[in-house]
Amino acid sequence: MPTVAQTTAELAEESRRLNNLIRGKAVKRTKRFRPSELLIEFEDGTRLFVNAVDGGLELSVTEGVAQ
Repeated sequence: MPTVAQTTAELAEESRRLNNLIRGKAVKRTKRFRPSELLIEFEDGTRLFVNAVDGGLELSVTEGVAQ
């Protein structure tokens, strides 16, 4: 089950981990499924899903494999 960052330290750690996952990757495409959802797909197949939820954003990353 995903965890929800509550403290400043937890938010900073979550930000660091996300930054490490997508640093240096080239964006292949973006797509909106609904006004509150955004998909950012990178050249290596990594996908970042961003959903607007009450009180903030929900982020999900799936790591890709270079093709």
